[in-house]
Amino acid sequence: MKRRSFLTLSTLSAFPIAARAADEALDWNDTVNREGLTFKAVAEDGKINLQVQLIRPAEDEVIGVRDEKGELRGFRYKGKDQPYPFHPGSTLLTRFDLTWDGKAMEIPKRFWDDLADLRIETSTLELAKIPPAHHWKAVEFLDGLRQPRVLLSAEGGTILIEWERGEECDSHSTIRWIVSKSGTVLRHRHCPPHEC
Repeated sequence: MKRRSFLTLSTLSAFPIAARAADEALDWNDTVNREGLTFKAVAEDGKINLQVQLIRPAEDEVIGVRDEKGELRGFRYKGKDQPYPFHPGSTLLTRFDLTWDGKAMEIPKRFWDDLADLRIETSTLELAKIPPAHHWKAVEFLDGLRQPRVLLSAEGGTILIEWERGEECDSHSTIRWIVSKSGTVLRHRHCPPHEC
C-alpha cells in the first residue's frame, strides 16, 4: 500500500473515533438522580414556586385488587383504590403547593391527588461549566429531565405547569396545569400516539 493511501485511510478511520469520544463527553446520564421525592420548581423571574412531594409506598403495603373472575384490576394502598398506573414500586403525589408573588394559590386536591407514577429527575450538571459550543446540548438534556416546570405567560396572567410521565410501551404523557391569577385551575393530559 502506498504511504499516501495509508495516511488517508488512517486519518479517515480516526474521525469516527474522535466523533464517538466527543459524543461520550456529552453523555451526562451519570449526573442524573432518578430517585428524588421532593422538588421545588421556580419560574425564571423567581416569583412563582411550586413545591411537590412524592411517596413510594412499601411494596408490602400495596394490595392487589381482583375482580369476580380473579383477574387483577388495580391496587389499593391504605384502604384506598389507587389511580392507574399505580403499581408496587411506583409513586403517589402527596404535595402540590404553588405560591405566586408570595401568595399561596389554592390548587384543589382533585387536580393532583389522582396522579401516580410521576418521577422527579435532577442532575448535578452545571451549565456554567459546559463549553459554549455544547451549551445548547446541555440545556436540551436538562429540559428532558422528568420534573415539574413552571412558566409564566407573556402577559403575566397565567401560569403553565408541565410534568412529563412515562407510560406503557416506552411512551410518555405530559400533564399540564393552567392557573390564573384569580385562582382558576385547569388540568390537561396529552398522550401522543404510540405503537402499543
